[in-house]
Amino acid sequence: MTAAMPEVIARYYRATNERDHDTLVGCFTDDAIVSDENRTHEGRAAIRAWRERTAAASDFTADPEAADEEAGGNVVVTTVVSGSFPGSPIRLRHRFTLHDGLIGALDIRP
Repeated sequence: MTAAMPEVIARYYRATNERDHDTLVGCFTDDAIVSDENRTHEGRAAIRAWRERTAAASDFTADPEAADEEAGGNVVVTTVVSGSFPGSPIRLRHRFTLHDGLIGALDIRP
């Protein structure tokens, strides 16, 4: 890692790989927004539904390679996602915006 990864982001990755939806949802603020695959999911209930759908669609792991802090405080984590989906493995950029120690926004892109 090129920068220290905040604990809430490390917890997000652990929860993702362990399929622990309760812990994962707890990483987000109540009004958090996740953008993934050209869709936006707003609020904890929508984020839980997104993660449950994603986990049900394929078996995968998300392994962070590098974390960089951008101007403005966003943390961008280059992540290798591999599993039972076409094109695996894929390298994605996860851009986290943190608010009061939780994830307020997550944007996932190639």
